[in-house]
Amino acid sequence: MPMTLTNILLSATLIGIGIVLFKVSRTRGEGDPLLEAELDRRKEEIGELKGKLDEQKSELNELKGKGKQLSADYMKAQAKNEELGAQVAEFKAQQKQREQDQEHALVKLDAAEKSLADEKLRIRREDEERLQKAEEERDRMWAEHEISVVSLLTDLCKKRQYSFTCYDNTTLPEEEGFRGHFKPDFVISFLDQFVIFDAKVSKSENIQKYIQDNVKSTAKKAKGKENIYPTIFFVVPTEAMKELKQTAYYEDGFTFYAVSPEALEPILASLKKIATYELAQEMDPQERENIIDLIAQFDFHISTRNTIDYGLMQHGLDTLSRVQSMNPDLIKEVAVKKGKMRNLNMNTAENKQMIASPEALHQKLLELVEPKAKIAKEDVRG
Repeated sequence: MPMTLTNILLSATLIGIGIVLFKVSRTRGEGDPLLEAELDRRKEEIGELKGKLDEQKSELNELKGKGKQLSADYMKAQAKNEELGAQVAEFKAQQKQREQDQEHALVKLDAAEKSLADEKLRIRREDEERLQKAEEERDRMWAEHEISVVSLLTDLCKKRQYSFTCYDNTTLPEEEGFRGHFKPDFVISFLDQFVIFDAKVSKSENIQKYIQDNVKSTAKKAKGKENIYPTIFFVVPTEAMKELKQTAYYEDGFTFYAVSPEALEPILASLKKIATYELAQEMDPQERENIIDLIAQFDFHISTRNTIDYGLMQHGLDTLSRVQSMNPDLIKEVAVKKGKMRNLNMNTAENKQMIASPEALHQKLLELVEPKAKIAKEDVRG
């Protein structure tokens, strides 16, 4: 705006000078020297004014160029600002979305942690219930075992082929040294001595160590008592026999055997055979050999059975450990179905009959290999 006003003033000055020059030129013919000098001066001023006007024009053009450049730069800056504004808006939107995603992830994480904690608690409770049921089952087995062993030995001793005088821990003859802490579960009179049968009841998970500890404590109680037969029998449940790697012990002059209830009748039969002779030296050599052979066969049979049972138990444990690698859902279904299964009743009247009578067991085996027809021949012919 100031440059435009300057141009106007310069133009007006030039016009004024032009008028003066026009008047001077008209009077020039008269030859006035003053006028000529004035005219020259005016021409010089006009030249200077033209130079300044040209400079102003040049500056104006330069300023116009700079203005255009500034305008272009401003437009670029405006566009850049708009681009940056759009980027900031997009960043804010993304930031908000990330915050929402993080909140959702935190909610899911909290839910997952709670679910994991609930699952751990459920598994812990199931394990505790399983262990409690196993402990209760073990306690029940041991409690029934002591009663059933005393009952079985009582019944066997009453059989005519054995006819042993026997005592349980409520009828032990105190005058014979059975007093205080030395009260075996069951004893029989044998050649002026007493053969001890102890039904071992334990809540310990390590049955092997339990038997070893009882060997030492029983030997200490029986030591010095001449009326105690030097062979003592520890009767343990058949299932527990699978856990025993060692079934024979020697401590302070006594031999100890861990046997199952199924071995009791063969042991009584061997003792009865020995008891038919008053003195061992009066035995017939062949009869003595037969007795030794029979006892050796019993020992071999029991040891072999224990070894086989132990091998089968190991195979069963390996198989069960492989089950744990199955699909968890399948394992749960198996556990549910297993929980509904009934436990095997190994204490039925039929089992007792077969334990007491080898003939009954033999007949049962024959029925398995030679089953009888359910339809009589007469019905088939008819």
